[in-house]
Amino acid sequence: MRVAIISVFTDYHRKGQHHRGGLQPQIGPLIAGLLPDWCDVEIVNDTWDDPDWSKSYDLVFLSCVHADWDRARQISHYYRRRGARTVLGGGMAGTYAHLCAPYFDAVVIGDPEDTVQRVVEDARDNRLQPVYRSAGYFADLVPVPRIAPVARKQVFPLSVEATRGCPYACDFCALTAVGTRHALRPVHTVVRDILAGQAALRDAKVAGWKQRLIVFYDNNLAGNLKWFRELCLALKPLGVLWGACLTFNVIANRELLKLMYDCGCRAVFVGLETFNPATLADITKPQNNIGKIAQAIAQSRDEGILVIAGLIVSPIHDDEAYIRSLPDHLDACGLHVPSFVSFETPIPGTPFFDRMAGSERPMFLPNANLYDFSAYTLVLQPQKAPLDRFLKAYDETMRHIYAPSHRLAKLADDLPRLLRRGSWTAAALDVGDMWATRFDPVPGRTFMAGTDTPPPETVPFSRDDFDCEAQQLDLCSPTLVTDEDGRVLPGWRHHDKVFNVNTLRKTTVIA
Repeated sequence: MRVAIISVFTDYHRKGQHHRGGLQPQIGPLIAGLLPDWCDVEIVNDTWDDPDWSKSYDLVFLSCVHADWDRARQISHYYRRRGARTVLGGGMAGTYAHLCAPYFDAVVIGDPEDTVQRVVEDARDNRLQPVYRSAGYFADLVPVPRIAPVARKQVFPLSVEATRGCPYACDFCALTAVGTRHALRPVHTVVRDILAGQAALRDAKVAGWKQRLIVFYDNNLAGNLKWFRELCLALKPLGVLWGACLTFNVIANRELLKLMYDCGCRAVFVGLETFNPATLADITKPQNNIGKIAQAIAQSRDEGILVIAGLIVSPIHDDEAYIRSLPDHLDACGLHVPSFVSFETPIPGTPFFDRMAGSERPMFLPNANLYDFSAYTLVLQPQKAPLDRFLKAYDETMRHIYAPSHRLAKLADDLPRLLRRGSWTAAALDVGDMWATRFDPVPGRTFMAGTDTPPPETVPFSRDDFDCEAQQLDLCSPTLVTDEDGRVLPGWRHHDKVFNVNTLRKTTVIA
């Protein structure tokens, strides 16, 4: 059976450019590791390259986030017309299965470990079911990811998932939409995957330094501190260097930073989110402490660990003056240049989305498309400033933050501290991050839902790919989330929560 695993990509910056950055989707190697030997598997990372439209498959697995969904359903239609059966998994499939079902032969809700084998066997036997629901996370079923097919494509090919989910329930987070959980694997199985990955990279003759540099893809690797310390100690004898996504409470703990560095950690990503206390309180992120940001970043650098962080601008709580103050806040805390400054976005299915959709007056911008919910296009009406002034302040502030002089100033502050600790790897990562991080929007971008530049990615349909004009219009038109008044359309008001404390199905209905 010919099987393709496609991680769908839509460029949120509207440039239509593929990229091979440090963080890449890892669902392909994971699903490939779950497939039986009788499958001829191809991993297609749409972030790197378009799918090979000339190829044909028997079964196509697709995974996407909400903002990529239009492209996912178009890719599905393309391959279905050429004889394949298609299966969608991921957050959109789990929370809005009723919207996904018409465009795919099957929808998978929940984890892949106990569903993928059933899907592929049913497809082989011509009994594919419309919905597959996982019974939960089974750590003993997590396979060794098949990284050999992507070993020479990723910047950091030794990529590992050690935990799944996050113990926190941030109001705007897509993880909270599917249900709060934090599942741990036995540490020895994580070591197993690292050793197997290193062997695969050696066989592929990948550069030696890439065999020692690990990127953990967990949403929050240190969600359980006892387990995290155990992992750190298990990594030390391997002689590897690594980076991970963590929460603020970790970098605020100097003793933990010392242990992390001693065990190979050289870089962490932290969602700092905001310097506005009102926004922080509203997003339900108690693990952050605005008053300790400067101290946490300083001690991380002094311990040899680079802090990479992202910020959000809140249309609910931030005014024009706050947005324009961001460069001063960033310089004062020592971060200087974040990896991104995005808009606080109510991703469909999140508690934030439900709150905004349930408001008596419209909170959303009119005619917001699903692809606008990427965090790089504003979808909410600003409450503290006129729309045009809010967006002007954002644009001008971004140009200031990401100016070459500002990025050089960050390196001038970071590098002496990191090198004083002997952390050459962190210093090199910092230089690479500042080289790649910039703000240069394509002409015509408004950053406003309903009017922003549409995604340029295309699927090469022919006239014969559609039964009628109505079908073509349905598949090739953007999916609307709000109407001309900014009210959420009915189909988005009902969504599933995939996980809860009892791992039972729970349906959320907005009154």
